[in-house]
Formats: sequence, C-alpha cells, structure tokens
Amino acid sequence: VNWFGRGPHENYQDRNTAALVGDYKASVEELYFPYIRPQENGYKTDARWVTFTNTTGNGIKVTATDLISFSAHHQYNDDFDAGDKKQQRHTTDIKKRDFVNINIDYKQMGVGGDNSWGRMPHEKYRIKAQNLSYSYVIEAVNTGK
Repeated sequence: VNWFGRGPHENYQDRNTAALVGDYKASVEELYFPYIRPQENGYKTDARWVTFTNTTGNGIKVTATDLISFSAHHQYNDDFDAGDKKQQRHTTDIKKRDFVNINIDYKQMGVGGDNSWGRMPHEKYRIKAQNLSYSYVIEAVNTGK
C-alpha cells in the first residue's frame, strides 16, 4: 500500500494531528493493529490517493477528487467483532485471510473517549444525518516491480 495522506500510523479525524501528511508505504499486514478486543483499526485519513499493488506491481490506484480515508486488511470487517451484539473476540481469534479487503470512505466519526472511552466524540467530529456525497477514480496501475 502506498498513499499520500496522513500517516504512517493509524489515525482518525479526532486523532490525527500527530499523523503528518506525506507519502507513505506499508504492507497490508503492517496496517493492522492487534487491539486486545478486535475493532476498527489501521485507518488513514486525508488521503489524496492510495495504491494497492501485488508483488509484481499490478494493482489499482484510487484518486480522490477531494480527500478520502481508507483501511485495508486481510480480514472481513465483521471479523473485528462488529455489530450490536459483541461476540467477545480476542486478538487470537483474528485470522489472516487470503485476500485484501479495502475500505474507501468519505470519513468516519471520531473515536471520542475523552473519559476512558465512555464519551462520544466532540460535536465537530460526529457525522450528522444529511445528504453527503464524495467521489473517487479507480484505475489499473503497474509499478513495474
């Protein structure tokens, strides 16, 4: 994965001031953060573009018309104990799968947690119910590795 946006570590809209905008590279595996209770992880904000390529350099490039956020994993999103009813999974329950699951987002609500993870994100980091739209272009690439 190569991207021009905030990094190199995971960052969210209310947790990204230390994630400087730059050109970063990492394997999909390196984007994963093994939280003891599996959950959303490895997210990147304010990306202008991101490429996903295999070992021969073939892949895709996603270019934003404005800014996008993304994550990529060797798991389904549901593997991270998603949903209303938690299954009390642990890091050891998360298995690497033989594919790459890519998420391209306009944005996510902030993570909040100013009081030991019980508090909602500040108002400015919430996404209000409204008509929103965003767009991006996906094109084939070959980096010639």
